Amino acid sequence: MTAQDLSAVLRSWEHRSGVRVVGLGHGSWYLSVAAPPTDTCQARVVAAEHYLACPDVFHEDPGLDWSTYHEELTRLREWRFWWD
Repeated sequence: MTAQDLSAVLRSWEHRSGVRVVGLGHGSWYLSVAAPPTDTCQARVVAAEHYLACPDVFHEDPGLDWSTYHEELTRLREWRFWWD
């Protein structure tokens, strides 16, 4: 994704989930989530957006289980992304 694409996704998450950037690093984002997705359908859409925005997280985090990630999103109040 380009920087413009990521900016558009972030704005969409801000609108839908009350996401705020709480930290930036070299190739990383730390986001606070005020209103996580509340149902399975919403959570699956957000999980897919997370993958498209930052596939590195899914390929390099051994503790992350793609099959249950959407369920975790309904409880998570912080999202972390990084790019290598």
